[in-house]
Amino acid sequence: MVGWLRDWIINICTAVFFIMAVEMILPNNSLKRYAKFVLGLILIIVVINPLLRLYNENLNITSIVGQATSYMDGKKYDTNIDKYREQNIETTLNTFKANLEKNCEKFLEEKYPNYNCKVGIEVLFDKEKGNVTIKSVKVGIKDNGVEKVKKVEIKTKSSYVDSENILKDERSSLIINSLSKELSVSKDIITVYKL
Repeated sequence: MVGWLRDWIINICTAVFFIMAVEMILPNNSLKRYAKFVLGLILIIVVINPLLRLYNENLNITSIVGQATSYMDGKKYDTNIDKYREQNIETTLNTFKANLEKNCEKFLEEKYPNYNCKVGIEVLFDKEKGNVTIKSVKVGIKDNGVEKVKKVEIKTKSSYVDSENILKDERSSLIINSLSKELSVSKDIITVYKL
């Protein structure tokens, strides 16, 4: 018991002397604040480690720190970071796309209240530039009134537009010009079709 207490006090004194030496060497800049924080954590671990062993003899802070170090050295965190980054980009793109479609529909409803428009947008993320580009804008116009029942076809791609339904009239030109100016995109990527 006395040997355990003596070792604990020696460890605390050694840690305090180490911390004081490091603090004297560090320059007075923003790094010193972070270094003091880390050194404080080291001192807390040195003080708490024997107390934790009283409750759990199998607990060893040194082995936990060793496992954390091997995790960091093994670059396992890189794959996790990349995975979360990809998920974050995908979620952001989906949210951006949904908001842009909603805003375009609202814009068209305010500008052309007689048209019943449904907007579909495809977006791409450029990893090199770190920006989002609009690949295509498809605007479906539904005529007011009762429509006759059309043959139902199931498509595998939701943005599919049948070429015979593409409109090239005055209202489609108005919509294309308005959206082109509003979104700052080329008129070539905007398609207006009949729903």
